[in-house]
Amino acid sequence: MEFTEKALVLRVGRFRENDVWVKLFCAGRGVLTAFAFGGSRSRRRFSGCLDQLVLASFRVEVSRRGPYNVLQEGVLLNAFPGLRADTRKLGLVAHCLKFVEAVQLESSGARPVFDLLLETLVTLESGAVGAEMLPLLFKAKLTFEQGLKPDLALCVRCGRPAWDHDCADDIGPAHRLAFSVERGGLVCGLCDDASAEPLCAGSVRVLEWIGKSRPADWPKLSLEPEMRRELGRVVDRFVAWHLGLRWENGTYRKI
Repeated sequence: MEFTEKALVLRVGRFRENDVWVKLFCAGRGVLTAFAFGGSRSRRRFSGCLDQLVLASFRVEVSRRGPYNVLQEGVLLNAFPGLRADTRKLGLVAHCLKFVEAVQLESSGARPVFDLLLETLVTLESGAVGAEMLPLLFKAKLTFEQGLKPDLALCVRCGRPAWDHDCADDIGPAHRLAFSVERGGLVCGLCDDASAEPLCAGSVRVLEWIGKSRPADWPKLSLEPEMRRELGRVVDRFVAWHLGLRWENGTYRKI
């Protein structure tokens, strides 16, 4: 069987002198591993296609000798030169690529995430998204699009409206908001949930905005350090609980 797929190269490695393995994120098939035999010396079949952070159209054959994929040829579509020339941006991109690989997307859910990742790369290449914000925004948006978008309207414990948007800035300590990671939504100030993360009204608004935004909107966002830390705690715990992933020592680990 043979197929042609648009794919982003997540990782590349050698396993023999002239042979290469690649981890691909395919638009229609999710994350898969393929082998390019003779790929390290083939300039005609894979010109510029076997590097990390390359978008290419690959022709792939499923081997008859076993359940593995063999790259036959690749056509370079985008090498993202603006990202490669900026080490700071490359670090942000690496974080996003590792998260996509760790989520282990099935083919049915790959397309929207593939589009999200490409739009993120194009936005980062053409504009400025804060180093503190991009991993948070990408991780939250991808998680929400996996059917895990939190309920930010009704209290997840009692079902009452969690907060009044028109007077949210006047919420006092007695009626604080909190976010229940386990239940996936807001807890109103009338319900007691010791495990919930406290959230200010501004952070709740940002979570709502993330759910509606696209990467092209992200450079517009500017947050105070305390709000970034608050949102970071909530998103990290949410991802750990619902996707079983935690960022440790420069990579995502299953927990």
